[in-house]
This record gives sequence, structure tokens and C-alpha cells, in this order.
Amino acid sequence: MREFAVGDRPEIVVAVFSTDVDVVEGGDGSIGVEIDGPKQELELFEIVHTGDIVTIRSRKGVRRRVGRGISIRLTVPASTSVTARTASGDLRFSVPISDAEINVASGDVHLASLSGRGRIKTASGDITIGDIAGGIRISTASGDVRIDQLGGDASINTASGDIKLGTTHGSVEVRTASGDVTVRRFSGVMFEGAAMSGDFDIGLVPGMSIEADIQTRSGRFRNLSSSSSGKNEPSISATMRLKTMSGDVTLR
Repeated sequence: MREFAVGDRPEIVVAVFSTDVDVVEGGDGSIGVEIDGPKQELELFEIVHTGDIVTIRSRKGVRRRVGRGISIRLTVPASTSVTARTASGDLRFSVPISDAEINVASGDVHLASLSGRGRIKTASGDITIGDIAGGIRISTASGDVRIDQLGGDASINTASGDIKLGTTHGSVEVRTASGDVTVRRFSGVMFEGAAMSGDFDIGLVPGMSIEADIQTRSGRFRNLSSSSSGKNEPSISATMRLKTMSGDVTLR
């Protein structure tokens, strides 16, 4: 493994083709890079260190198929920023990340935690994120999206992929064609969703006040949530706008 000294604002840049990349947490002040695979293919990658930034990329002229037998493992400090672009490789981050700019074709993206702002785009890869404290913009064609804890704002667009959100505190905008949208517990201030044939299933905090505009042309609407009652003011007031053509809408 090669070690590179970095300062208080570490950043990694990854630009490879068909290579899986694992990023794990290390100590402060250094970034470690380990590339495993056939020796003749290892020479097709280059590592550049400039200040707080470490870049791992395929050399110019390398064909897209090169790198399938290669694995890259990075050891970085917590709250490192990430810029990554791959063709078919998976990206796995078990370390808390600060800001992220990720573009993947058919690979999956796994993030344990995002404290800053993120933008992720995939074609057919799935996106899984544990916790988001900042904000996120996600775009995918046929990949599924799952976020376990959303503390900030989110904008999510899919074609046929499903969207699953856990505990959701921020403002959310989701758009999908045929994917389903499921929210385990929504306690934010705004939820806006649009779908063609996808269903919405949203869990609400008991007693919260919702100003809702819900439209479905041929789908079914069900309100199974408990409404606020008595003289107590609702603890949370939110705006919800949902529109679907043939999908069902359920509030719990």
C-alpha cells in the first residue's frame, strides 16, 4: 500500500473503468492506496498526489474492458470528499464521507454516511446510503434507491427503479415512471412526488398536520394515518403534493 500525507481537507478522485473500489476509514493525515491484480494491468493505472488530493485513474488510451481483474482499496480519514467516475465497477464507502460527486454506468454505489452535499448518477446501478445529514441529488434509470436515514433535503429521479426511504426529516422531491416509492417514517416539512404507474406508501408521524394535494387518475387512495385531535397543536406541519396516473397512494 502507498501512503500519501494530506491536510485537514482530504479529497480522493477516482476515474476508472471496470474496477471495483472499496473505501475504508483510516487515521487522520494520510490516504492509503492499494491496487491488487495482474502486474501487467497494474501499470495501466496512475496515482497522482497534489496537496490534499489523491487521484487514482486509468491511464490515457486504456480500453474500457481493462481493469475487470483489478480491485482498488483506499484508506482515508473520516469526512473525506469524493469525486468518482466508473463504467461498470462498484463503489463501496464504509467510511463517513463529506461531499460526493459520483457518476457510474452499471455499477452499484454504497455509502455508509454522507455529512455534506452529494450528487449521484447511475444508469442501471443500485444506490444504497445509510445516513445523510446534508443534502443529496440522485438520478438513475433502472437502479433502485435506498436511504435509511435522511436528515437533509433530497431530490431523487428514477425511471423504473424503486425508492425506499427510512426515517426522513428533510424536504423530499421524488419522480419516477414505474418505480414504487416507500417511506417508513416522514417527519419533514415538504414531500413532493410524481409517478406514472408507481405506488406511494408513506408513513407519517402520529398527529402531524398535513396540507395535502393528492391526485391519482386510476389508482386508489387510502388514508390510514392517525390525525391530530384535541386542543394540542400538531408538533409537525408539512406540505405534501403527490400525483400519479395509475399508481396507488397510501398514507399510514
